[in-house]
Amino acid sequence: MTRITLDLDALLAKGQIDSAEALRLQGFALPDRHNGLLVNILLIFGAISVAGGTIALVPNAMTGLILALLSLGGAEFLRRSARGNSLKTLGMALTLMGTLGLAGWVGWEFREVDDGTLPTLLIALIMTASALWFRSALLAAFAVLSLGAILGSGTGYWHASYALFVEEPTITIIVFGLLAAGLYHARKSLADAWANLVTVSARTAFFMMNFGFWVGSLWGDRVGEHWFAPSRWSDRSEWRETALAIPDHVFTLGWIGALVAVIATSRRSSFLSITSIVFLTIHGYTQYFEYLGAKPETLVVGGLVLVGLAVAGARFLMRPNAKTA
Repeated sequence: MTRITLDLDALLAKGQIDSAEALRLQGFALPDRHNGLLVNILLIFGAISVAGGTIALVPNAMTGLILALLSLGGAEFLRRSARGNSLKTLGMALTLMGTLGLAGWVGWEFREVDDGTLPTLLIALIMTASALWFRSALLAAFAVLSLGAILGSGTGYWHASYALFVEEPTITIIVFGLLAAGLYHARKSLADAWANLVTVSARTAFFMMNFGFWVGSLWGDRVGEHWFAPSRWSDRSEWRETALAIPDHVFTLGWIGALVAVIATSRRSSFLSITSIVFLTIHGYTQYFEYLGAKPETLVVGGLVLVGLAVAGARFLMRPNAKTA
């Protein structure tokens, strides 16, 4: 869509248009969205303030559940009754607050359960249902990440440190690889209204697949350890000796093959192509320090390899684009 900005006062002063023409052009002007955005922001902070104060006055899980359901109810009311995009930002905020609040309530209620599969499954279902109902791309990404939690994936944070863990690399690669491929294929036949939702979900699944390769390339995998390995380390060691083990070099070579295949078959400068190149770089960086270390001679060799890759990449990117997918 082409946008043109005109200074009507300046055009009138220069005599390039008359008053009637200025009024006619002014009638075509788009509405100012800044005031609407300000109102939405004030309403969002007001809702957060009311929710925080209510929880402080009545600090229990039921209060959080009621507020979450009220937020979802408010989001549904705005979705059905609000005209245009006037309160779209508020509706999105209420949707996010209600869905995360409901997921948090589930996590709190099942906090004493030894097996965390059921609560993570319920949270994934809540995220998926809310994403589909409200057509929220952000919640669609959360739904895919929730599926990763069922398979034993997650993140951690402590002082100035972040962690990523994938307990089932093989299953993670298979599940999210198939999910990403299926969503990309389904996107071609879905209506435009669902295209953004499906695209975000597919991209998130593609990220999760690469995370599975990343962890597997460092430590390999013993398939099923997340579900079947005993909690006691002494018993776990015995289980690991008899479990199906996939060595790290299988993931190392498989990751290279998968990324090269995606780069070769996807449209140049597309999300898949660029993201695959980034992960290929991460893979090389990881394996470099894993096997060679930061020694002077290896730094020289690594630098020469990077220069060669840069030249090859530049030649590839400057070729005529014959790919369409």
